Amino acid sequence: MKHRALIIEDDADIAESVIERVESLGHDHVWVKSQEEARQYLADGGFTYVLLDLQIPMHFGRGLPSIEYGEHLAAEIHQSPSMQGIPIIAMTSYGAEGFNIAGRLFEHGVVDCINKPFPTTGRTLASVIQSVLERTYRKREQATRNLKPEKPFSGGELVFYEDRIELCGVTVVTGKSCQMWGILDRLKQRLDEKRYKAFPGSALAGSGQNSVAGSIRDFRRNVSEQLGRELGLKVEAHDVIETSKAGYRLNAQIAVKDLRNTGSRLRVDSRAIGNHDPVNAGSEDPAIVRQNQIMALIRSGERLRVPGFAEKLGCSYTTAKREIDALKADGRIEFVGPSKTGHYTLTKAGKS
Repeated sequence: MKHRALIIEDDADIAESVIERVESLGHDHVWVKSQEEARQYLADGGFTYVLLDLQIPMHFGRGLPSIEYGEHLAAEIHQSPSMQGIPIIAMTSYGAEGFNIAGRLFEHGVVDCINKPFPTTGRTLASVIQSVLERTYRKREQATRNLKPEKPFSGGELVFYEDRIELCGVTVVTGKSCQMWGILDRLKQRLDEKRYKAFPGSALAGSGQNSVAGSIRDFRRNVSEQLGRELGLKVEAHDVIETSKAGYRLNAQIAVKDLRNTGSRLRVDSRAIGNHDPVNAGSEDPAIVRQNQIMALIRSGERLRVPGFAEKLGCSYTTAKREIDALKADGRIEFVGPSKTGHYTLTKAGKS
């Protein structure tokens, strides 16, 4: 399972530093700036760890940051059903006092603490993240070994992400090129509110019914092993995919959620920019397309920094920064305002 961090930090400069370190580990992330914003993500879950600035505002841009809000949010995260067992790493600029505050929150899921500014050697932010994830994994492995007897599987949520499919929070399919991805994508169609539609094997893949039967058989075995090992659940052969006279269909106890192409990201169609954009809009070069998108976002009134562009375009922080640097070097955009609250805007050349 690919790691995904929820970053809660109201200082944009510090957030950029955190994002760089998270991406250097190959992890995905979501960045929010207040207690209110963080709450919007608690119900959906999907995170493997949380990086929490203890002194955050309740509402970004309104009121002063307070450690009290960070403490309350840690408790909310710990109590959220979708965030159960997710480790929280506290980030603080209060030195030893910050560690004392974090210590009071250990019962609310805070498992470690690091001071800001982050050390560049020794106990770095990246090393703390890796250590926490390793300890969490070992703890879950130990808990799994102690799960006896296995509990009967009584249903769960099948979630489609861009790069994987999870059942009950456990990755069961990776990569869209996998045959089971296409099979599950088809099987998630409903016949009515209570039943899923059934498909014969020949309708699920062009490679033939025997291949489909083999893929489903392997999938059932893998799901049984993974959920048994990681969650202590006893999954029978037909608990996820049923076989009937009409063919294969999802068991009614499975709930499907499709999180592909969702969220706050804005997909900008570069073809809609046309010849009005100073960058070559007709190019197929992905870098040029992203630069067109950045220019279009600024022109539409968005006042963003690098993390904001990365979120809107659905790319990494590093990629967004590279395209912004290219546009700056070309004299098309510039950064205006204070370093912590400023944003990018078009230059005179960029407007022409």
